Amino acid sequence: MSWINGVIPFLLICIFIYGLIKQIQQSVILQKTISAADSINRRLLIGNHFYTFVFAGFVFLLLINVVVYFGIIPQTQTISNTVSLLTVLFLVLMFIAKFAVIPKDQFEFPLSIKRL
Repeated sequence: MSWINGVIPFLLICIFIYGLIKQIQQSVILQKTISAADSINRRLLIGNHFYTFVFAGFVFLLLINVVVYFGIIPQTQTISNTVSLLTVLFLVLMFIAKFAVIPKDQFEFPLSIKRL
């Protein structure tokens, strides 16, 4: 059952990478279809780009966290704590970007673009 310790982090990383790819696609579609003339649309674009950047940082730090966990990078207390703290910080920034920066009245708008 020790193989589960390697499979589960790999599956989670794959799921997060897939989500990041979908988020980048959504960000590109929004950039192409929405004009930044209106302040709400500008806030939607900035919030979406910020969310994409923070999501990419979270996935990168999660990858580094897994690399440290498996011992590919020598694990010291400083590196382990710093990477874990930054991962949690980027996760908090993701929630802030998703629920505070992106306007709520157009929160469902990106979902309707995917159907085009």
